[in-house]
Amino acid sequence: MIGVMENLPAGDLVPFRDGPLASSYLGRRGEVVVKVLPEPLDRRTRAAFERERAALAKLRGAPIRHVEQVRELPGGRPALVTPRCAESLADRVARSGPLDVPATVAVGAAVAEALAAAHGAGLAHGGVHPGNVLFAGDQPVVADFGVVLRRRFGREALAETGFLAPETLSRAVLDEASDRYGLGAVLYFCRTGQAPFRAAAGERAETLVLRVFDAPPPDLADVPPGLAGLVKRLLAKDPHERPDAETVVAELTALRQATGEPLLVLEPRREPPAPPGNRRRILAAVTACAAAAAVVAAAAALWPSGTGTPTPAPLPPPPPSTTGAADAVRIDLDEPADHEDFVTLTWHAPPNLDFAVLVTEAGQPSPRVIIAQRATSREIPVERGRGYCFRIQAASPRGTWQSQARPIRGAVC
Repeated sequence: MIGVMENLPAGDLVPFRDGPLASSYLGRRGEVVVKVLPEPLDRRTRAAFERERAALAKLRGAPIRHVEQVRELPGGRPALVTPRCAESLADRVARSGPLDVPATVAVGAAVAEALAAAHGAGLAHGGVHPGNVLFAGDQPVVADFGVVLRRRFGREALAETGFLAPETLSRAVLDEASDRYGLGAVLYFCRTGQAPFRAAAGERAETLVLRVFDAPPPDLADVPPGLAGLVKRLLAKDPHERPDAETVVAELTALRQATGEPLLVLEPRREPPAPPGNRRRILAAVTACAAAAAVVAAAAALWPSGTGTPTPAPLPPPPPSTTGAADAVRIDLDEPADHEDFVTLTWHAPPNLDFAVLVTEAGQPSPRVIIAQRATSREIPVERGRGYCFRIQAASPRGTWQSQARPIRGAVC
């Protein structure tokens, strides 16, 4: 239960990692991570932390790693218990080097989705950096949400300075705009293995801070122009110049389609290039299809000549199936389980398909897209009392398909 502090014997913990302001331990035979704060919380801080944690607990469908329990060590120090993930983004890059473009975009999309959900609930993360982006299997999740403990105990390490927004360094601002700066810094780290602003050998901390204030954000090389431009805008000095959450999610979704991720939401997968001998025949068939030609022309117009693969323009939702009847794939969506502030969706489909959940709120013209990858169930955060319609979209190399719509609370689909 939220707000209950349970005693945790210190002997049950195995040292895991030490930080400047908190130490982490492994518990339950390595199944959970226990982050021990340096001193007890006063009554006001504890109450504020529990309110923040209760609000975060409602965001069940977002890629957020929640605090499972808050326990108390002998002496009164709080211990935050979370499920253990295999590694952090910082660990993965240290082990295997910078990520490729599709993996970078996938990480950015997950972080953006987590931030958008939290910001929509009036919550900020307060410290987005590679150590707080974890991998649950191959799915990125964001951990250590919340500003209450950060304001109580301060920043964790000087190494984070290069990931912090100028207003955070100058005025201790922890808000949605500073979170989006952190997302830009994480995207930069994914491709380079470094913070956008990093200390040179022997450089003093105040000198690095001045560079964060004054130096222009670095360019990100060897990526599609859309990704480089997004990172630069996220790293803008002026918080008002950073794109809002909806824009960030939309641009990363478009980039994810363009970089060949397994799931191409609202667009059928493209087949591999045909051998040279077949190109003339295929070109004639494509020319006969006006809709396909229009999409190709629009994508080519958005990409400068000679710079690489075209980025497709946003596409409208397809009909329930993009293939013929002989190739139809059946997607069965069960009746949604309504839990007031979230809905559990479960669906059934053939194997080896990638899925997205299309969530349309009553009165809204277009759906919100939530990537589910190959999962066949998902918890979706909703507002109490509002009507919604849900569809499942599946994608494979043969095309895309949609389930029937399932409404809740009297919505008309």
